[in-house]
Amino acid sequence: YTLSLHDALPILAVQIDPTVFWERLSKLHKGWLKGRDADGVYKGADAIAIDTGGDNEDELYSKSKALQTWLLGFEFTETIILVCSRSIHVLTSKKKVMHLEPLVKAENATLPLELITRDKSDGHQGNYAALLAALRSSHAGKVVATLGKEKPLGDFAAAWRSTLGASGLEAVELAPALAELLAVKDAQESSCTKRAAIFSAMLMQKHLNAKL
Repeated sequence: YTLSLHDALPILAVQIDPTVFWERLSKLHKGWLKGRDADGVYKGADAIAIDTGGDNEDELYSKSKALQTWLLGFEFTETIILVCSRSIHVLTSKKKVMHLEPLVKAENATLPLELITRDKSDGHQGNYAALLAALRSSHAGKVVATLGKEKPLGDFAAAWRSTLGASGLEAVELAPALAELLAVKDAQESSCTKRAAIFSAMLMQKHLNAKL
């Protein structure tokens, strides 16, 4: 079970574990650096871009939301995360930036984390220009791995994808690499899976079977 983060949610209700975030972000970053050759699972990507649109209750699963939950414990709508060679960049709303600020100076932080607040005054064009500059400064700055098969809702994501498509950067599909990354469970994930399995079995035995 995961929570979708809406801007109306109180600040104190959201607590992101910096240890988990940076351990898992480092796993993603190191795995990408090792597998970013042209024949690797990241297909020669010089940077990674993960975007989400508005809340979509009809969408049963998406790798972008799965990655956010894996890193943050929450789903961040209308957010763009860039993983670059020497830095991480996140574009999101002002309130979500406040939730992320403790990660910037966390003791176990492994990379600079730049938090960018969405600016609607120019249709986010200034925001998108900053993201493109970050992508172009990562390695050769020519190829970006994205979840191109996903269809995020809303104008925010649509405008970003249009801007990225017109940027001249080559896009490669990120989904297979994320599937490989998320397939291997760490100790905390294994423990949660075990407890969920036990709870499901108890529910079946004590409640559902009696009704059949």
